[in-house]
Amino acid sequence: MKIGMMSSWNTDSGVAIHAEAVGKAWIEMGHELSVFTFTKEDFHGEGFTGKDEDYVTRCFGTRRTGYLDPTPMLKKQFDVFVVEDLRILPVENLAKILPMIHKKAKTVHVVHENALPREAWFYQFDWDRVVYFSHRQNFLNSVYEDAKMIHFPCFPVRKKDKAEARKALDLPPDKKIVCQFCQRGYRPFLRELPNELKDEAILLVLIPPNYEFLEEENPPRWMIVRKEEALSHERFDDYLFASDAVILHKFQSRYRAVVSSTVFQALGTGCPIVVPGQSDFFFPFKEEVVRYADFEDLKGTLVDVFKDGKIYQAHREVAEAFVNRNSTKVIARQFIDLFESLLG
Repeated sequence: MKIGMMSSWNTDSGVAIHAEAVGKAWIEMGHELSVFTFTKEDFHGEGFTGKDEDYVTRCFGTRRTGYLDPTPMLKKQFDVFVVEDLRILPVENLAKILPMIHKKAKTVHVVHENALPREAWFYQFDWDRVVYFSHRQNFLNSVYEDAKMIHFPCFPVRKKDKAEARKALDLPPDKKIVCQFCQRGYRPFLRELPNELKDEAILLVLIPPNYEFLEEENPPRWMIVRKEEALSHERFDDYLFASDAVILHKFQSRYRAVVSSTVFQALGTGCPIVVPGQSDFFFPFKEEVVRYADFEDLKGTLVDVFKDGKIYQAHREVAEAFVNRNSTKVIARQFIDLFESLLG
């Protein structure tokens, strides 16, 4: 099957994480994929996570600029044309060429909205099918009666030796490490380790280059502050393989996202993920993540995780089962089944 995809790609956005997960799985299944994405001067996200593959063409900008070179899309032949997150695309110019694409291919929109849009432009396209990935987007069925839910994909289970990952990142080999991930809009919550962990553990704080972190100039002996550009998938994995726990502290997405795509990316590494219990942002997950209520609760949770306690063991087993149920292969297959039903 020949599939065209118009989406974020090789950036640190949740849309790109979704698109890359299913798109690369389609290629592994033997399908032909052509990706059309943002120019490097005008894109969705904060940075790039990897080099573009041969099947990627950068030919449009964001909805703000409206730039679109239609020729790469119009010259290609597709069976199915997938659009990810219409809101971030150059909609006005897309509307001028989508009828031509529709003549040769079925069109599918993967919706990333967390509420029914009030803007009229959102509804101007006659999609062959609308897809969403969370039951909280069921509101779409009130407009698109045949809208279909296909779960957000998890990156697969993957493993790497902890010592090897720490050596690659120049991290202490003999300490427990809790990673506080502060990219993609996640915020620093833990500023001090529990006293009982200060001799045996390191708090690793990952921040973007332009982030101001008070302790950066003179961190305590149990803290390492790292400034990093947008992480490649491989380097993101290495930090999780090197860590004994990762804290993802967020209450609201930068882009009003429905779910935490970062958790779907991270679960397969096996690193325990610790999140604020009051945050609704992590609602798809139950025992797959570890929740804390406040600072004192977080300290107790880290002590248990570091000692391989009950919380640690429960997380590992449930998280891996969740990843396998919602793996890229499983979700990509569901998309292919949908495409085949549209093509008859």
